[in-house]
Amino acid sequence: MSDIQLHPNGTPRTGLMQDIATSGRNRLFINKNGDRFVSESAARDTLCKAIFKQPDGTYWLLMNKLRYPDENKPDRMGVTMKDMLALGRVKKADTLDEMAKLINVPDDHLKAAVAEYNKAASNKGTKDKFGFVATNTDDAPMTEGPWYACLKVPTVHHTMGGVRIDTLARALDKDGKPVPGLYAAGEVTGGIHGANRLGGNAIADVFTFGRQAGASAAQQK
Repeated sequence: MSDIQLHPNGTPRTGLMQDIATSGRNRLFINKNGDRFVSESAARDTLCKAIFKQPDGTYWLLMNKLRYPDENKPDRMGVTMKDMLALGRVKKADTLDEMAKLINVPDDHLKAAVAEYNKAASNKGTKDKFGFVATNTDDAPMTEGPWYACLKVPTVHHTMGGVRIDTLARALDKDGKPVPGLYAAGEVTGGIHGANRLGGNAIADVFTFGRQAGASAAQQK
């Protein structure tokens, strides 16, 4: 496809967006050297490009009790930390030293990365060296355990490229003429969202053009 939207929340080997969500506040992107490498508030495509430049094209998503004060309470994805830990893809440690051993990174690098973020989270409105700036009321220093980490990779989230259609959801050929009896809607189509989809617009797209495709097909003689 000519245009693909990537998301940094993929699970290694499957690409499924499982476990801890990358969206939200107070979570760090840590590479296999134990370092931060990007502003966590950057756009998805910027995050993914930065991840691809890291060792093995992967990273650890690190957070602490700020995000999960109760391991039995479902998060915004409807999953509890208790269940994620039971599946074995999320690692838990009481201290950063312990976490560094679990994810096999230098402890001094990991602690320095957290300290760097905490400084930015405390100095509201001041950018750090990656361009991160604490602008949200939820932004806060990450100081207490337990700590949680999950290995992540970029994954395909949405395809903006595809079959060209008109306003009646009729598929068009290379000359821009309708292909008799062929209709398309949703991610199989191209050009509806331009080169990058705005969050939430895919739902409006599939409902609108799915209905239009059905109506157009019903009227065909």
